[in-house]
Amino acid sequence: MEASRVRSAHITRETWRSVVSSAAQKPKVETATRRLPIAAPTLPDLEAMLPRLRAIWASGDLTNGKTVVELESAVQTRMPGRQVVAVNSCTSGLMLALRALEVQGEVLLPSFTFTASAHAVVWSGCTPVFVECDRETLNVDIDDLRRKITPRTRAILAVYVSGNPPALEVLEDLARKHNLRLILDAAHALGSTYQGRPAGTFGDAEVFSLSPTKTITTCEGGLVSLRDPEIAQLVRIGRNYANPGNYDCQFIGLNARMSEIHALVGVGSLGMLDANIQERQRLVRLYQKKLGQLPGVRFQEVQAGNVSSQKDVSLRIVAREFGRTRDQVRDELTRTGVETRTYFDPPVHLQKAYAAWRATTGRLPVTEQVASEILNVPLFVGLTETDIERVCETIRSCVAKPVAV
Repeated sequence: MEASRVRSAHITRETWRSVVSSAAQKPKVETATRRLPIAAPTLPDLEAMLPRLRAIWASGDLTNGKTVVELESAVQTRMPGRQVVAVNSCTSGLMLALRALEVQGEVLLPSFTFTASAHAVVWSGCTPVFVECDRETLNVDIDDLRRKITPRTRAILAVYVSGNPPALEVLEDLARKHNLRLILDAAHALGSTYQGRPAGTFGDAEVFSLSPTKTITTCEGGLVSLRDPEIAQLVRIGRNYANPGNYDCQFIGLNARMSEIHALVGVGSLGMLDANIQERQRLVRLYQKKLGQLPGVRFQEVQAGNVSSQKDVSLRIVAREFGRTRDQVRDELTRTGVETRTYFDPPVHLQKAYAAWRATTGRLPVTEQVASEILNVPLFVGLTETDIERVCETIRSCVAKPVAV
């Protein structure tokens, strides 16, 4: 998300720490004014990749090559029983999954999501029907979802918000009961697990993002995990205009191929995934320790037995308890050089592009309230405890009577 605004990459976690340490030794750099980004990519070692990069360069095979297949196979080992197809973005992966699964009609999806979820639905010729979110998990509200299933419903598109698994078993049961397709926007979720099962092993399709803010990256790219091998084959040819090789296109496909160079970054990154997830969780625990006792500061709830990739730290600033609004807190963080985001404000149903569906959607009061409270603070591999303390001290300073930690 907003990948173009993410800070340029540093090569490894050790490099990050070296850079931070070096900066700390320069007396002219004031901690209070040094910009702290919201996110930064964790990349494999460039020198280690150069021999393979040169080989790709020399071969001239820049797309549809063996490195893409290697990445797909490596990810597939983490998702037993599934077929994995690499694409150029999560958005195109969602579009291809909807097309391959022949979804036409109404699709239920949360409004509290990145716009790409809904864009894919509309671009695929389907009608979005927006559903409330749960204010604690930030995922789709199952009760509201259940109420909105009608004879016109053809699919459910649920989201792992910030990598937090939704109620996947309940969603699968609902899909079976009502003969619906279940598609999961798992953009944030590579490395997440639900009750011991890895993300990527649920529903008809799960689609992951590999853009720079995610747990691993291919610079830009995505992965589609599919249950049915025949559907996977449709997605595979669909990423190349649905041309099976004889130029007699089988359906209206896309140019959604992943390049060999992007795939090489992914192959190098994949081995770092588990360590990246563990580090992100450690950093979130530090935030929780330092802010958890503040009235009006809420952390996203992860259900027992689940593991979130922690793509983001999603706080809620409840003004009536905290004493300041989310925007006031954000302004203070910005003043001190800390970059923040407000994922996802405005929610999709209130965005200008979705005005045509607003009358049928009506109000989503929980979603609208949560969107007004949400605040995402810096989280990336290489963030230090000193950085986290800087963020937390600024948030604590916004309270009328600062709370000591």
